[in-house]
Amino acid sequence: MSYCAVLVTFTLSTSNEEFFALRKAAITEVKAAHPKLLSVPFCAKRADGSWVDLWIYESKEAADAANADAANLPEFMKMFAVIDGVDIEVTEYPESAVSPLA
Repeated sequence: MSYCAVLVTFTLSTSNEEFFALRKAAITEVKAAHPKLLSVPFCAKRADGSWVDLWIYESKEAADAANADAANLPEFMKMFAVIDGVDIEVTEYPESAVSPLA
């Protein structure tokens, strides 16, 4: 089995506090609609001021389905409305690559 990690880089057009409140609501909504979302373990600010967010799905197909459904998820769209310069990298990794600390 291979998992899918979606790395999203972006800049914010709102305060960190507002973004994180919107992000929390978006994660809850996406998880309810797409239970194969396994984890959204971190969102970190990079040295250049941009951000990176990591979304982990059970499979690439599950990530693709969630991404295709984004327009139907109002909380997700609220979060998406406050980010700019979005770049999405979809990666796959084998189960054996999962950290033993998880």
